[in-house]
Amino acid sequence: MITFSSLAESDHSHFAQELFEEAFPEQERPPFSTIRRRDSGKFHFLVAENGDEPVGILSYWTFDDLVYVEHFAIDPDLRGQGLGKAVFLNFLSQQREQVVLEVELPNTEEADHRVEFYASMGFYQNTQKYMQPPYRAGGEEVPMIIMSKYELDDDEFDEIRRLIYREVYGVA
Repeated sequence: MITFSSLAESDHSHFAQELFEEAFPEQERPPFSTIRRRDSGKFHFLVAENGDEPVGILSYWTFDDLVYVEHFAIDPDLRGQGLGKAVFLNFLSQQREQVVLEVELPNTEEADHRVEFYASMGFYQNTQKYMQPPYRAGGEEVPMIIMSKYELDDDEFDEIRRLIYREVYGVA
């Protein structure tokens, strides 16, 4: 059975940090040391567990009518067994709001697989241009795709982009 523990309450914080740093390139993640200092009213970092064993991580932000999934990863040794889908569907079953996330452009087999993974759970691949702001000073923007539980029109997309930029990345 899949369960979630907050990073602060988990016995698997070392696993969480290792997976976070392994699964996401440096330009696509903040320094792990800053995770605990984020606004806990809006930001959540969970360790997914199957029984007592950690299997993945999921970080997300909650806003009035929106949940933004910032990072999601499954232990590489456990991929391909359906755990990713089980974990993510468990998380989605608890969300009533619009859910959005960023994915890399499908320029590689792995990136294409990610897009297909979220599409298999009903997520829309929005066509509006999106650039992920840098997490670090001097970093570069990363072209991404916004996928969402419900399709976004241009106005909704722009509003969500502004919210993510302001609240998550700290840019206007």
